[in-house]
Amino acid sequence: MSRKHFWQAFTLAEVMVDQEEAGLWRSWTAQRDASARSALVHRHQAWARLVARDVYAKTYWRQADWNDYVQNAMLGLLEAMDRFDPEQGVDFRTYARHRVRGAVFNGLRDAALIPTGRTNELLIERSSSLLVEESDSDTALQHFSNWVVGLGLGFLLEQSAADGESVANTPYASAIKAESSRRVRAALGVLPAKERMVVESHYLKHLAFIDIAEGMGLTKGRISQLHHQAIRRMRDFLNQPVQAKEACL
Repeated sequence: MSRKHFWQAFTLAEVMVDQEEAGLWRSWTAQRDASARSALVHRHQAWARLVARDVYAKTYWRQADWNDYVQNAMLGLLEAMDRFDPEQGVDFRTYARHRVRGAVFNGLRDAALIPTGRTNELLIERSSSLLVEESDSDTALQHFSNWVVGLGLGFLLEQSAADGESVANTPYASAIKAESSRRVRAALGVLPAKERMVVESHYLKHLAFIDIAEGMGLTKGRISQLHHQAIRRMRDFLNQPVQAKEACL
């Protein structure tokens, strides 16, 4: 197929998709057809998750659970669908973006008044694991520094999971995020299999130590040890000079 024919086919496919969605909107707004509504949700739910990811990347310090971000984004999506009027000639996502983001932020505001049990559980587990002293020679300041760096690494790990679905505000910020993600994933790559499984399960899949332990057939205490060892190994790798890191890869 020539390039000209390829783009003609691509344009035709886009027109067909637009026409199909226009038909779904007519069925939903005019007849409140439940099947049309479901089809529209299916088309836009991945986009709503992207909006939630963008908010998550900027507000992780609020310690809300990722699933709460997604749930609130979906609520905002459904609300936007109920109020959208396609006859106004405005693109749905342009119209809905503000409402979806608002729903996520409203959920964060409401969650601030309620203890976030799941998120607190994960933070307490990783914090307790990292508080284990690594050697008798560590000073109190060094021990505290290692703990803070370990928590920071956890934050970067979770951010790296969001990088694929969030968009930075500026090219510079995008470059910083990409480099941070690259370095953290390089450090993740040097871990032994069990340590890597623990880290990926805890930080990327948001599983508690007890759930990881059950899946790996180990005790919760052993998972805590593997977590501590993994974060220490990643920290030491990132502290190496660039030449030494490249030699390890």
